[in-house]
Amino acid sequence: MLRGHALFDREVTMSASPPEPISRREAVQRLTVLFGGAISSTTITALLGGCRAGPTASSWTPGVLSPTQLDVLTVVVDRIIPRTETPGASDVGVPAFVDLLLERWARRDQRERVLAGLEGLGADFLEMDGAAQTELLHRLDEEAVRAREDDVDPLPFFATIKEWTLAGYYTSQAGATQELRWLAVPGRYEADVPLSEVGRAWA
Repeated sequence: MLRGHALFDREVTMSASPPEPISRREAVQRLTVLFGGAISSTTITALLGGCRAGPTASSWTPGVLSPTQLDVLTVVVDRIIPRTETPGASDVGVPAFVDLLLERWARRDQRERVLAGLEGLGADFLEMDGAAQTELLHRLDEEAVRAREDDVDPLPFFATIKEWTLAGYYTSQAGATQELRWLAVPGRYEADVPLSEVGRAWA
């Protein structure tokens, strides 16, 4: 479970109406706040172009991902955002969202890097127990964080997968209205509130 990264350690308060379907531009604005401004052009272009995670039909088949790559991706996104009292990443259609990004919006080198990364994890990753999977993903996450801090280009594949997972989840209806909380503004300003008091990030 990778919910404990820096993104979830900050309180985000935005002026908005109570939870309703969000527009494309509002989705990008929310993500920009959540990512602290560090969001790739591929993600922004896809969201503005209408790419959005949603319930996946049972008849859906991936356009780019192989069956093994899809299985690996599904496990990875659910380790990043697991199901708790709110839906997990795969519950809101993040794997299909990532597949669509790969098919229609990702650069060729970006697509190849992500697919190679998923292929590299492969069947061995699927055979690991949950603890071992999480430990491996934590190591990949630490490498991705260091790469962002050092302005490495291109970023490791896991940095891209994590960004797309968060983008897909938090612009989905469930992610935007169930996982993130809504707080009306204006209201009382509190500069420093422990995460334990609010329970999750705020939209």
